[in-house]
Amino acid sequence: MNYDGVTIPATMERGTLIFVSLSLGMALILVGANLWNSSQPIEEDDRILEVCLQDHTQDMLHYHATLSIVIRGENRVIPTDTGVMPGCMRGIHTHDDTGKLHIETPEVMEARLEHFFQIWEQPLTSTQLLDVTVGGEETISLTVNGELVDNPRNHILSDGQELVLTLS
Repeated sequence: MNYDGVTIPATMERGTLIFVSLSLGMALILVGANLWNSSQPIEEDDRILEVCLQDHTQDMLHYHATLSIVIRGENRVIPTDTGVMPGCMRGIHTHDDTGKLHIETPEVMEARLEHFFQIWEQPLTSTQLLDVTVGGEETISLTVNGELVDNPRNHILSDGQELVLTLS
């Protein structure tokens, strides 16, 4: 049997041919949809940047991570009350200069390391950390509980993490 130049075995019935054609068409649609969906940007959750708490209440999610910053061998201090101002505690803030980050939100939301730096109003880019520009052979790296992290800025903070951000 020959349909528009395609030879079909005589044993394949018309119903089978329709079924196979529809199945292939559906497979192509699904593959195309997945390819289109994977090319869409991932929407990041930046809601924590809008959080402004009046005080500590029992209704909040509250957890801690500890951040150390080491630039060219020198420990940098994160100031007391970073992200705290009269009448407002931001979603990520400090109460002392130990590097203990308080993450407090009214509901579950992402808390990325870059969010803390935005709240602190300090740069964390591939070319700058705080007031220091990255030199020619230097890099910025992040370890979390001793494990190297690929993308420091987008690292999501979680309870009990020990973070060390290093420029060397």
